Amino acid sequence: MEFIWEKIKEDLRKKINNEREYNLWISPIKLIGVDENELYLKVPDSDFFSFLNQKYIDLINSFLINYDPNLKIRFIYPEKSSEKKKKIYSTKLSNINKNYTFENFIPGQGSQFAFAVALSVAKGESNYNPVYIYGDVGLGKTHLLTAIANYILKNKKNKNVMFKTSKDFMDEMVYHLQNKKYPEFKKKYKSSDILIIDDIQLMSTWEATKKELFFIFNELYESGKQIIISSDCPPKDLKKLEERLRSRFEWGIIAQIEPPDLENRIAILMEKAKEKNIPITKDIAEYIASKIKRNVRTLEGALSRIGAIASIRGVPITINLVKQEIKDYVDENKEEVTPERIKNFIAEKFGIKVNELNSKNNSPRVSFPRQIAMYLIKVVINMPVNRIGKEFGNKHHSTVIHSINKIQRKIEEDPNFEKEIQSYIRRFKDV
Repeated sequence: MEFIWEKIKEDLRKKINNEREYNLWISPIKLIGVDENELYLKVPDSDFFSFLNQKYIDLINSFLINYDPNLKIRFIYPEKSSEKKKKIYSTKLSNINKNYTFENFIPGQGSQFAFAVALSVAKGESNYNPVYIYGDVGLGKTHLLTAIANYILKNKKNKNVMFKTSKDFMDEMVYHLQNKKYPEFKKKYKSSDILIIDDIQLMSTWEATKKELFFIFNELYESGKQIIISSDCPPKDLKKLEERLRSRFEWGIIAQIEPPDLENRIAILMEKAKEKNIPITKDIAEYIASKIKRNVRTLEGALSRIGAIASIRGVPITINLVKQEIKDYVDENKEEVTPERIKNFIAEKFGIKVNELNSKNNSPRVSFPRQIAMYLIKVVINMPVNRIGKEFGNKHHSTVIHSINKIQRKIEEDPNFEKEIQSYIRRFKDV
């Protein structure tokens, strides 16, 4: 993104069309760093910035939008001795979310390993160092890192815990550089017993930031201090960081957090509903979990919205209310109901593979879910039985009829089973 600032300067030179004015107010601005969505520009002092802000900032932003509407500019300048020092970063661990603990993290199959590693490190029961946890947005990486910090702060008060996002790290470094306090910055980090950095993938492309992180990492590691890092990708995919830093992230243990399965999503929703005092039934939780699949943060957001709407309107939380209110959270809202979707759902629900449904395996572990899937395809899509048979590895139409009839009889005989099947149908069909 460095080239963007050079382009903006060219645009400003043409627009101002006055070499003296350009040299006075634009030339002194220096690009000192870049991160995921911000350009860090250094100006001589606060008076310079004040004038620049009044006369040129709108023009600069208008050119910036042309190149990248999501990019922002942050101006950095030394403060005068008469000015009150204002840090542009957060340093207090009291600012971390006290609600993120191991007790309220609901581990599932995709997060069990990462959870176990995090808890073991927090308790000091392992020698994993560094710990590198990665996964997509909203799956609980920050929750686990914060849980580690909260556990240590509560149970090991003599430990110096440093918890930072990569953004915090860069902001703090820039502040100390501009205010000629760089030795203080280095001393502070190197004195930590546990260094936790969240979202390392957002680390600046500014060379000085990466260089300093490298030296801090090495010194802490050699001193036996604990390092914990999170990212949205494995170390090998951190293209912004140089090889020597990426390789150090692979020295310890790498734990991936994968999207939660259906049962885990239901458990998370039920726990969050309990925490937030939102009265939902398991059927409601199952419906929401079946629609929002990959992101725990989105699940919680949808639940909060449903609770707020029901409270404001003074109405109970019903399936119809949920269907209406989670539309903005569901990517597949208008997705066509297909046999494949139903088969994927049943396979996930019963913990088997889709290709097992299509196989000749007639063990109860596979045949029963297969019969349910056939029944759902008939009821929801109204597909002819001969076509249903083809969807399951060319099963004979008589096998499909037998399966549908068997599920129908069980529905008539078992009210609990009927309730369960109806909850499946509601996922795919408005009833």
